[in-house]
Amino acid sequence: MRRVYGTTDGEERHAHDGCPRTVRLLIEPATAGATHLAMGTEAVDPGSRIPVHVHDDAEEILFLYAGGGRARVGDEEFEIGPETAIFVPPGAPHGFVNTSAAPARLTWTFSPPGAHEKFRDEAVWKHARRDPR
Repeated sequence: MRRVYGTTDGEERHAHDGCPRTVRLLIEPATAGATHLAMGTEAVDPGSRIPVHVHDDAEEILFLYAGGGRARVGDEEFEIGPETAIFVPPGAPHGFVNTSAAPARLTWTFSPPGAHEKFRDEAVWKHARRDPR
């Protein structure tokens, strides 16, 4: 099984819920045999957002490595910039708004894995088809 994953590896999906953003599922049980976590990347377009949502059964770490914005965890909001980590406990409402002029780029990690399966919900996330050339 693979152990190293780059930015062009994994499954890419695009949100079609009115909040433009792209996720890439990288490390998860199906790709790496991970048993305690799932990890991937997300790019949030300027002015777009990760809508406020809840994971009842998973902890999440979001790590912003490019861009900036406003994050919400529970009842608190924070202005954040690059190299900022956010811990989201199970059951805490959380979201992010990109307030920068460039795409905000972050990683997400769920423990235990399972919450990452939401990115495969075709009602919200369209699979990016690869060019067959």
